[in-house]
Amino acid sequence: MVKRNSPDAPEVPSTGLRGRRAIQAEQTRVEILRAARRQFARNGYAATSVKEIATEAGVSVQTVYDSVGSKADLVRRLNDLIDIEAQVGEIAMTVPTTTDALALVRIPAMITRRIVERCGDILRTCVDGARAEPDLAPVVDEGGRRHRAGARAVTERLAALGALDGGLSVEDATVSIATLADHRVALVLLDDHGYTLDAVEEWIATTTARAVLRRDVSSA
Repeated sequence: MVKRNSPDAPEVPSTGLRGRRAIQAEQTRVEILRAARRQFARNGYAATSVKEIATEAGVSVQTVYDSVGSKADLVRRLNDLIDIEAQVGEIAMTVPTTTDALALVRIPAMITRRIVERCGDILRTCVDGARAEPDLAPVVDEGGRRHRAGARAVTERLAALGALDGGLSVEDATVSIATLADHRVALVLLDDHGYTLDAVEEWIATTTARAVLRRDVSSA
């Protein structure tokens, strides 16, 4: 018989239960955020209560507060949900290893297309309501910060590859990429000009290439 304290005793994972609980807690948080997203899109931010979000998520009101926080906290976490739904992290991870400049400028276009396609309801809710609802303004601001950081990462990779137009600084190229790939531009193309999502992605990619890449690269 092997004693528990014997060096030959099998190890009992001490983090297994904690790990499962952490996964379950994160799944609960994500489902609460998805419920909040649906409620905000359906009823607007002001008209949505934490109780309605809890009911939609199939949890108690206290679970909402324990898992995420207040309604304002829920709103602030919507950017995390956008990143999850659009798989932004997975796409962004390819930037440091991509060596094709044309493929690099397609990354912001791909991310914007996915965000609009999968999370357009959140975007419209936040953009339309930010002026009237102060709690929504931080969501828009944080989304903009993440977007600009992503554009900067792409620009710096292009600069490292020597693919940027010689007349552009990294700062100017970052502004160009961030502006052309802004989701608000994508919504204008969709709503006002009748573009499809495929056409939006292609327009962002090709226009960005012309704007920031060396001519011999952008025309390759």
